[in-house]
Amino acid sequence: MFLKNNRLILIMIGAFLALIPEYIIRHNLDMAYFMYNHFTTYFGDLWYCFDFYLSKGFPYPREYPLGIQLLFRIIYLIPEIKNNYSLYMAVISTTLCVFALSITYILYQLVNESHGDTRKIWLLWILAPSYLFYGLINLDFLAILPMLLAYREFIRNRIIPSGIWLAIGTAIKVFPVFILPILFFSTNRKKHLLISFILTWIIINIPFIISDFDAWSFPYIWQIQNNFAKTNSDYSWTWMMYQFFNHFGIGNLSGKLSLLLFASGYIYFCLIKYKNVPLIQKITGIMILFLLTDRVYSAQYNLYLLPFLVLVNYKINRKYFYLLEIPNMLLILFCFYIKSNIAILQGLMAIKYFALIMLFRNNWKDRKINV
Repeated sequence: MFLKNNRLILIMIGAFLALIPEYIIRHNLDMAYFMYNHFTTYFGDLWYCFDFYLSKGFPYPREYPLGIQLLFRIIYLIPEIKNNYSLYMAVISTTLCVFALSITYILYQLVNESHGDTRKIWLLWILAPSYLFYGLINLDFLAILPMLLAYREFIRNRIIPSGIWLAIGTAIKVFPVFILPILFFSTNRKKHLLISFILTWIIINIPFIISDFDAWSFPYIWQIQNNFAKTNSDYSWTWMMYQFFNHFGIGNLSGKLSLLLFASGYIYFCLIKYKNVPLIQKITGIMILFLLTDRVYSAQYNLYLLPFLVLVNYKINRKYFYLLEIPNMLLILFCFYIKSNIAILQGLMAIKYFALIMLFRNNWKDRKINV
């Protein structure tokens, strides 16, 4: 017990310390400008939210769903925060740090309940380039935590809390809903899961739908109509689909085709071909499939995958893991230099997609079937 407690303390301290370098880089504009001027490093989406919204009097960034809109409404109430970037970063980074440490604690719990290899928390989470460099670039920790809690409650046969947590995550960002069909088909208490999810989502969203429908609906409309790769300097192979369809005046069709690819792969791999593999493998496969097929590929999206790579009960091929992670970090560290050199950009993207394909293949390969 003493050894386990010490191990947990070290892991939690490590998860906290790993965020400090990124906080130093991003917490004040002088450092942000230094990184930009010397490495062309992107300032980060948290800076974007401050510079384009809070500093101009808007209480929330409109392209994010309700949960994040509410967070920014609360932050906006802090006196003078719209004029103080360092204060803003201190507040929002502290919030994200609490979520990151909570995720780490849940991972520690789940690892000890499954394969017991806590080294994976270090290698595939705390010391992963995405955690080190993207933890404080956007707000993804906020949605990862409830999704992970939904998984934990589900495997403990607490189906109603699982549905509640998943609805909370979906109200923050859309991607947690991706695991709902897998959970639905993995339980005999389907009605409990679905009703708890739907009711929670309605309870959270309906007041905002009534009071400010335009603000509530804008993120979903924007995602459908505008948020997809359009040129070869965007971070997704799907720009090629857009360019092809745009010749016929139907460029928006690329987003629908991306969704079709994801849905068909989801059904084939997770619900048909490998329907009897362990739940955690199916969820991991879903996260990889999302990264492979999505019409955009923001660099921090790798964070969605990392917790589940920690939890799967097989050895992750580190070669493919770092082929995914290191190019992904370089894309933002040298952002504008790389975006101006299309050959380098596309080369790094090709390496990422190759690594994803290999990780996806290895997720299913030679696994024992658990009926």
